[in-house]
Amino acid sequence: MITEPSIGGVVVDDAEIKRHVDDITRFVLSRPVALMVLVLGPLLWVWTGLMYSSATWQPLMVALVGSVLLIVLFVVMTRRSASRVVRAQYPVGSRVVAEVDGDVLCTRTALSRGETSFALLAGVLIVGGTVVLKRRGGSSAAFLPAAAFSATDLGALQVAFA
Repeated sequence: MITEPSIGGVVVDDAEIKRHVDDITRFVLSRPVALMVLVLGPLLWVWTGLMYSSATWQPLMVALVGSVLLIVLFVVMTRRSASRVVRAQYPVGSRVVAEVDGDVLCTRTALSRGETSFALLAGVLIVGGTVVLKRRGGSSAAFLPAAAFSATDLGALQVAFA
């Protein structure tokens, strides 16, 4: 049974969307796979450039420029993807409400309402102004604006996963 969350939460505006996108991008880029792409990819490219640059400097320059472009492209694509998802999930002017009811998280957005049992969650992180809900048994995560929670509910959520 889905219970109706109390009125509260946050009304989404452009500033809230920007903060949410920034936090999601920061979270995604700090994951181990992203760090491997951002570090090992350019290092391998530069190493290859060094191997072929014994006669001339051009392969090394191509490798350096390519490494910088790889990093920039990866960050821009991650940010654009996060922006597209956030704008689809939280249209400007819509209200996002999240509250804790015992061991259940109740949410309401413009597109959905739901209840999530804490038993389905592996953990909770707060990244800037975003609450990251990691799901048990997989690598997926859900992102909610921290402003959608009351201070009491946010504290209860943190205590439940401490």
